[in-house]
Amino acid sequence: MALVASLRFSPEILRRLGEELVPHPDLGVIELVRNAYDADAPICTVEMESVESRGGRIVVTDTGDGMTEDDIVRGWLLLGKSTKAESTLTEKGRRKVGEKGLGRLAALRLGRYVTLTTRPRETPGVQHVLHIDWRSFDAVSAVEDVQLSITTVPTQEEPGTSIEIDQLSTAFKPRDVERLARALVLLTGPFPGPANFRVELNAPEFQKLAGIVHQDFFDEAEYRIVAELNDAGRASAALYDWRGEEIARGGHSEVSSAGSERGDSPIAYFTSAAHFELWSYNLSTNAFTLRGSKRKVSEVRNWLRSVGGVHLYHRNLRVHPYGDEGHDWLDMNLRRVRSPELRPGTNTAVGRVSVIDEEQRLTPKTDRTGFLETPEFVELARFGRNVLDWAAKELLRRREREKGKRQEQAGDKLENALNKLQDTVNRLPPHQRREVLEATNFLRSAFDEKVRAVEDDLLLYRTLSTVGTTTAVFAHETKQPVDLIDQASGVIARRAARLLKEQYSDQLSEPVETVRRAADSLRTYADIPLRLLHRRKRRAKIVDVNEVVADIVALFGPHLEGANVEVELQLADNGAPVKATVAAIEAILANLLANATYAFTQPHADGTSQRLIVIKTDLNADSVFVTLMDNGPGIDTSKLALDDIWLPGATTREDGTGLGLTIVRDATRDLKGEVFAKPVGEIGGAEFNVELPCATPFS
Repeated sequence: MALVASLRFSPEILRRLGEELVPHPDLGVIELVRNAYDADAPICTVEMESVESRGGRIVVTDTGDGMTEDDIVRGWLLLGKSTKAESTLTEKGRRKVGEKGLGRLAALRLGRYVTLTTRPRETPGVQHVLHIDWRSFDAVSAVEDVQLSITTVPTQEEPGTSIEIDQLSTAFKPRDVERLARALVLLTGPFPGPANFRVELNAPEFQKLAGIVHQDFFDEAEYRIVAELNDAGRASAALYDWRGEEIARGGHSEVSSAGSERGDSPIAYFTSAAHFELWSYNLSTNAFTLRGSKRKVSEVRNWLRSVGGVHLYHRNLRVHPYGDEGHDWLDMNLRRVRSPELRPGTNTAVGRVSVIDEEQRLTPKTDRTGFLETPEFVELARFGRNVLDWAAKELLRRREREKGKRQEQAGDKLENALNKLQDTVNRLPPHQRREVLEATNFLRSAFDEKVRAVEDDLLLYRTLSTVGTTTAVFAHETKQPVDLIDQASGVIARRAARLLKEQYSDQLSEPVETVRRAADSLRTYADIPLRLLHRRKRRAKIVDVNEVVADIVALFGPHLEGANVEVELQLADNGAPVKATVAAIEAILANLLANATYAFTQPHADGTSQRLIVIKTDLNADSVFVTLMDNGPGIDTSKLALDDIWLPGATTREDGTGLGLTIVRDATRDLKGEVFAKPVGEIGGAEFNVELPCATPFS
């Protein structure tokens, strides 16, 4: 005779599923609100009492369809399987969002007691009440040993459901309440469209945030992207300007190939149909003025700080954490750093990707934090990135067309002006005509010379831009192999020391340490261009030169140490303020410091046992003085005249670009300052003196 047995579950499984499955307590409350949406409720209210410490209370109430006794037994109390999967549409036509029936358990386990009160629309006049005391599960060996009873009483109240969670075991910290408030406000989003579901939270954070989020600034966008992905996986997109006029339109071939370096067109996207909409903003006062806006830039910036980023909506409800801080799932900010031209970021744009997903291709994570990284989800994200790449290319094309028109118009305008001048001269009396013609020809010659100088500068800075872009890419790609070298050399050092013991110290420790120092030096070369190119450093303000000097020396530190160069700072006691950008001061200092360091690698007659660079700052009422000098070989004026060292391309180095000192000169001039060089300075080597206007409180 066979013994009949069945699987049983320890009450410990409830703790693991409910308390450990969801990382933040607020996510459990969100799941109860999502259940209210599935119940066709127009309103859901969340009340929180004394939740800042343990022992508080949470009540989630909705005005939906309620549940019958059968719904409670077969659905609400059934964990791991949701009856929503059997019927995906509600009576009002909403797409149900529940999947596994596990989400509500996380909320129910927040407290010691749970009371479910529900009034079904299907059987009006009755109310079902269910009490759960989680302590009763601690006294049994299996979950099914605890019997729960449902009490039914008459009622005159309208249909709906209330869930009370008492004696909270976890306190809601301020950041939990703030996160819950944001999640509830954004659950249906700030976007245009039907609002047939509203959530309220009795917390000051919610009211304040709701007031910000529900403002409508969509008409202030500089441009808007609208893209569609149909059931067949074919994409299309349109780009509109701030007037609502169409700028560009692209089909599947243009959109899907936008992110490909080869320009090839991949096959249809293998994912659910989706709708992508994005509003991008130019947060400058000039842009708002040109459009005749009556809003303040600060208002829009504050709004974007709360709602910015691309959010993902699944069946009309937002999915956490897409669009939250640190969850830039379409890599908008990374793409903006790599190519800042006309690219939106999470602080300058707001958008949504909306998916119905009737075929359930997207798989929610069990902990309810987003979707699994399945091929279908990866394809959905690729669609969003391709749309952003396509829009960026179209905006660049538009700008280049407009620039070409402006150049053509400027040329025509100049030609017309010259013809008009010539006609005027021709009408002059003969005795005046010669004198005016001479003055006109002199003016034209001076103008042509100025144009040639501007064209030369333009060519120079195009070259510098190419060098900077290439260097930044190289620096970014260098960091990973350098880290691998450092890690591998560390592993070698530890294993060799353990296996070889004293022989390691005698024979291998020095070369291994040399490799690690070389890796540190390479890491410095990678960090320098990336840090110098930081966008925030290009904003004009009052800059303390002393602070920039200290930062640059620290940045060059490993490189200087590797070259055995000592830097001595002699900085003005009370700072050295100038009206500038940090980038401009860094450009001056970095190029001078790099040149001085390089000089020590060159042979010179006297030689020196100590390689020294001195950086001094001083100031008077009108000027800030910066001096950088070294005790190297100085400037060899027999190879290059002192006045020529500032010329672009002029250099005594075989592998040099001849651009470093040109940048120093131009950056100094831009700041209304002057720079001078001495072939042999105070401590024996080259010396450079930079004079800049001293900033005042009114600068």
